[in-house]
Amino acid sequence: MQCRKSRVIPLVERGGRRGAGLKIYSDPRVAERQAAGLRLGAAMSNFPGCAAPVLYAHDEDAASLLVEWVPAPHLEWVLVRAAVAPSRHRATLVRVGTWLRNFHSLSGIDDAPFDAARYTTLLAARIASAPAGARELASDAVWTRSLRWLESRLDRLDGRPVPVACIHGDFTFTNILVSPETVTGIDIWADRRLPLVEDLARMFVYLAMGDLFPLRARVGQVPLGERRAQQSLLEGYGGLDERSSSVWEAMVCFEAVARWLALSDRLARRSSPTELWKRAGVRGVLTSIVGRG
Repeated sequence: MQCRKSRVIPLVERGGRRGAGLKIYSDPRVAERQAAGLRLGAAMSNFPGCAAPVLYAHDEDAASLLVEWVPAPHLEWVLVRAAVAPSRHRATLVRVGTWLRNFHSLSGIDDAPFDAARYTTLLAARIASAPAGARELASDAVWTRSLRWLESRLDRLDGRPVPVACIHGDFTFTNILVSPETVTGIDIWADRRLPLVEDLARMFVYLAMGDLFPLRARVGQVPLGERRAQQSLLEGYGGLDERSSSVWEAMVCFEAVARWLALSDRLARRSSPTELWKRAGVRGVLTSIVGRG
């Protein structure tokens, strides 16, 4: 099984109920970061219904980790099955938001100046690494308006105090496993103290780009706060304080621009109905923030 930055070899007993996964990395530094995230996540078992995989061993020389194998579906597939069941959809995302709030609490939450340069540098690097997508988007009014809006907003926010902690670092619906009893976060990075909203914004964009509802989000401007993904996720998280709220839209815009670029770059090479659907969802998120151009 190939995963980003690693190869995973399942070592599971018959029936898939217990076992481990051997994760082999090409870069020892990545293995160390993942190991640090799992060590931090070990305390998640103190919170009812929350967990992170157990780290059984870390071989630094072989850049490999032996971790618990969790036999539960990814959040993405749980939500697909709950797409037309609003109460189940909401309850699942409330649990996910609660998991994240508990995880952020493990390292302690304090304030730090918002570093706008981090996001402008990351975005420039992503545009440079996705030339086909960037060329395709260059003539799209929503894309160009989003870049201008984001640049202006980041400049205004630079240095503003925001709550930070050791964040998950790749909080998406493929890195959360959901069983009836437990929400488990996997592929935890947690090696830097960054704004809490970075995790929330990334998950929100991943959710919004595929969500069926509200349907009008695909054809009109629907405020972010009226989207069920944001409502349920933030309900479980406990809401955003004034400092996090001040950077929320900018972080959502950053994540949406990054996802739109990646999807467009892949679509420039090969058409996919699923990717087209997701791209339309991301464009809808940005339209809600900056308008149609």
